Amino acid sequence: MKPWLASAGGTLASAAGLWLSALLSMQLPRSVDFGVLALPLWLPAGLALAIAMHWGWRSAGGLWLGMAVSNALVLHYAWPAALLIALGQSGAPLLAASMLRRQQALPFYRLSRVLMFLWCGVLGSALLSVVWSGFFLDAGILPAGVERWQCLLARGLGELSGMLALTPSALFLLQAEPARYSRNPARWLESMLLLWVSLLLAVVEFIVADYRHGVAASLWPLFFIALMWVAFRCRLALAYWLHSGIVLLAFAGVLLHNGAAYQDPGLSGMAAAGMLLLVQSLALLVFGALVAERRFTEDWLRRANQTLEGKVVERTRQLAESEARLKLMADASPFPLAMNNLNGGGLIYANAQAESLFKCRLDGLQRRVQDFYVDPAEREGISALLRSQGAVRDHEVQLHDAEGRQFWALVSCAVVHSDQELYVISGINDISERKRLERSLHAANDALRQHVAEIESLQVGLREQVRRDPLTGLFNRRYLDEILPRLLAHMLALDGTVAVMMLDADHFKRINDSYGHQCGDAVLAALGAFLRDRFRSGDIVCRYGGEEFCILMPGIALEAASHKAEQLCAAVRQLPIQALEHQLHITLSIGLSVCPLHGEDPESLIHAADAALYQAKALGRDQVRLASNTQRVLS
Repeated sequence: MKPWLASAGGTLASAAGLWLSALLSMQLPRSVDFGVLALPLWLPAGLALAIAMHWGWRSAGGLWLGMAVSNALVLHYAWPAALLIALGQSGAPLLAASMLRRQQALPFYRLSRVLMFLWCGVLGSALLSVVWSGFFLDAGILPAGVERWQCLLARGLGELSGMLALTPSALFLLQAEPARYSRNPARWLESMLLLWVSLLLAVVEFIVADYRHGVAASLWPLFFIALMWVAFRCRLALAYWLHSGIVLLAFAGVLLHNGAAYQDPGLSGMAAAGMLLLVQSLALLVFGALVAERRFTEDWLRRANQTLEGKVVERTRQLAESEARLKLMADASPFPLAMNNLNGGGLIYANAQAESLFKCRLDGLQRRVQDFYVDPAEREGISALLRSQGAVRDHEVQLHDAEGRQFWALVSCAVVHSDQELYVISGINDISERKRLERSLHAANDALRQHVAEIESLQVGLREQVRRDPLTGLFNRRYLDEILPRLLAHMLALDGTVAVMMLDADHFKRINDSYGHQCGDAVLAALGAFLRDRFRSGDIVCRYGGEEFCILMPGIALEAASHKAEQLCAAVRQLPIQALEHQLHITLSIGLSVCPLHGEDPESLIHAADAALYQAKALGRDQVRLASNTQRVLS
């Protein structure tokens, strides 16, 4: 079917339904004061709200057309007024439905939604429709002596009654119940008995019974009980359909002038039927919502309990499997494991390796962890660490087994929570052999350090022997050749000077020839001691060879070095030397060169100082001579 054709069919069906409900409403008795302006049950208002809540704004055309035709053909309004009043009668339920349709479900399963339906859907729609109609009601059709507001009030009550009587049942017919609310707690036999017994009682009450007997009036509360029972035990839709059936039977009895609702030939019967309608409708809306909420809560709790039970069963199974796996792992562990209470230290579990280590059964015998510590204070220390940090890693403790054997162990512990208790899982590793090896290694290291110290001492002595002249104790020529290049490089980098003094004992061969070589050695030793004490700690005094000595004086100027050499000659000249049994006097010939004035390399400086020394010897000895180019500078 084409969309426009389906839309046109829906519009015509809605308009026809409204027109037929208006014709049915016209069959009811009405007030002589207002006539057709105030029908006691205006069914088109209830049907219009149900259509608007089901189809929304798509039903606007059908609602407006149906209301306009009902106003013109049923209520005999003039066509202009009928069309204008129809705008309010169709727009009011559409506006109310636009707010109620946001809930995406029938508004009868939550008390908050029921209140929203009553305030916005029923009362709001009736109020908007009546206010709009008040602007367009022709004063000529109002009965004489009746105020406009009285007529509008009576009209609004009729629309309220129509919406309460028809809208819930129509919505249940137009829209299926959600699956979670459509389940029927009662069996079908119970449901059918409740429905048919209630309807039969309604036929007897409102159609068959003579209104003049008061016994029939006492049966009215039974319908409330029946409605509440159906709402509680059966589907909520069945309760609303039963309510609509009872209301229709009550009004049918009024039309037939018989039954409990028809109290007299006047209008009190319609008033009683209307009151029954309002009370039953409101009670069913509130009670039905409470029952639906209760069912929803029970269903949610049932599903939650089933889910929780399933989770508990699954969790219990997982815990049992996990416990079995953990026990299997602990039993198969290659190192000892134990579990105990943190408070009190009572042992709960120990694997076979732990029992083998401690030479006894550990679980089930009321043993405590502290019973196996050599020093109980160590256990208290570990317990304090566990309480503050939650774990201890590789802590060395001294333990003993059931036979009294003491051993060192490496303990790692962790705190776990279970059943509001604190437990400690401990891994124990016997490190007695490692401790023994460590002690052996420490002893070997101590012996090795002692040997190394002795070797270093010997090496220092050997280095000194290599550097020193054995006769005088001064540095030898080898050390001079080693230290002079480094000293020159360092002083040249600092823009400093280095003085090189070459000196020789005059006529030393005569001493050897006259007094012997031992006496000569004694003279050289005494001269070396004198030279060592005569110079600064930073100066380097070396025995160059035979009776020759070389002295390095870093950081000294040429004039100061020359003056130092002259003082040295004078001091040696006056120095008495005790050599064996002889007291001798010697003199010195000195040659002096300075870096960088006479050269910047060792060979140049030594050669310049040596040449100056030979010049001093040639000129008569017992004097100081500077290198030749220096003499020119000084002159």
